[in-house]
Amino acid sequence: MKKIIFDALKITRLDKYTEKMLDYKWGKSLKERTYHIIMDDLKSFKHDPNNGMKWSAEEKASFEKLSHIEKKKYLINKMGFKGGVIFPELSPETLYKYPEIRQGDDTSKSYYEKGMKAISSLKISFGELEEKQQKEILSNFRFASDRGVLKASKELADLLCARNFLYSHKESIKELKEASRLYQSLAKAGSPDGYYGYYKLYRFVLDDEKFYHSSITSGELNVNSEQALKYLNLALEKGHKEALEDLAYELEKTYEGYPLSLDLMMTVGYLYQDGKAFVKAMNYANYAINLNVYELFYTACMRMAIMLGGSLEELIMCYNLSVSVHANKIRAEKLKTYAKNRKLIDGLDPYFDEHFPPDLVLDFGTEFYGDMYGGSGMYPGVYRWIADGKMKDPRDKDSTMATVKDFYKKLWQIVIWKYNYRINYIKDITEQYFTVDTYTIHLLYRKYSSGFTSARPYVFPKEVLDMPIDFNKIPPEDLV
Repeated sequence: MKKIIFDALKITRLDKYTEKMLDYKWGKSLKERTYHIIMDDLKSFKHDPNNGMKWSAEEKASFEKLSHIEKKKYLINKMGFKGGVIFPELSPETLYKYPEIRQGDDTSKSYYEKGMKAISSLKISFGELEEKQQKEILSNFRFASDRGVLKASKELADLLCARNFLYSHKESIKELKEASRLYQSLAKAGSPDGYYGYYKLYRFVLDDEKFYHSSITSGELNVNSEQALKYLNLALEKGHKEALEDLAYELEKTYEGYPLSLDLMMTVGYLYQDGKAFVKAMNYANYAINLNVYELFYTACMRMAIMLGGSLEELIMCYNLSVSVHANKIRAEKLKTYAKNRKLIDGLDPYFDEHFPPDLVLDFGTEFYGDMYGGSGMYPGVYRWIADGKMKDPRDKDSTMATVKDFYKKLWQIVIWKYNYRINYIKDITEQYFTVDTYTIHLLYRKYSSGFTSARPYVFPKEVLDMPIDFNKIPPEDLV
């Protein structure tokens, strides 16, 4: 079943968001509009001389005294992540926090902590535990929940769903009704977990593929469509992790809205210091999944995931294949050696840039396709032409103004070739509105116009950007 059962593009925030979409009135055709968008993107990048994370001895000493969570927050802020553009007001500081257990209520605290200790040590899913163990854990949370401990109510409701969504017990309906009451109480208290829990129960009722409880009705659980949609929107507005992840997934699978999914997973990574979320965001920015490739975000999310203790495999591949970086097989081998002997600090790799300083990123904006970067077979591409010696990488230390200008001219040859021979634009128009996903990536590039601390864009000199480009001069079809 879909993770988002309502029309994802009619989620309140996205629906309002589309009303603000920009209107580019450049040229008479989609093709001319695209050329101007690429040109506009290239001119929007801003130079920042601070490329790569740099640390003083004092800063390192201070950083290493922080808690694990605070270390991750520090790294993400130091990288320059400021969240997304769909929910720009969200930050780690705005997330909902449960009230602490009343001072002096040591009994409730004891039961809650006993339950948390039990579920944190599980080696299998809760539903797979023996009935006796499940009941014991549930009773601990129920005791604290009955005494007004909201975070115990959240855990109890979640476990009741985990126990009954994929399994059947003689008290299943009763327990799902209890979960519904708990989620509704949490929602009244303003908890995003309550909002999303209610939506999750309604989605469960509508699931035609569920193994058990196929006859259960929304009336039995006291849930309905209107309230479920309202609460789903509230969960998203409050930055609920699972809600954001499910929306990102659905936008990818149903609408191929990769820029939207990229934005949402960057938001999750930023809010929850989640390395896996940055990996998902990296993939949404990568042309292996998306025809477009957003090198700036691909590189930033990849290096952020590495600093949060993630794998080096993707970066090793990049150096071997010249993806987003200078081809450098020696560096790829050094990375392999580093990976074998890697020494993490509290599970993190904060000083990675000191070992492997980042390259400037060649990024040509929102309308530059993956095969325009790499080239393949009969298709011209930037990295392919660099490897073949047809154009010189402008990031090379021995580049000159003449070689950079030559690169820029040939870059446009690749663009114009692509949009004349590989993309068929027949319909001429006088105005063209952005689609919501195109608008999202446009805003992301403008929000991060100078990139990130470990992913700075290569910025063409003004003298180069001011060079006239004749869009009507079509390269030969056998340009390769």
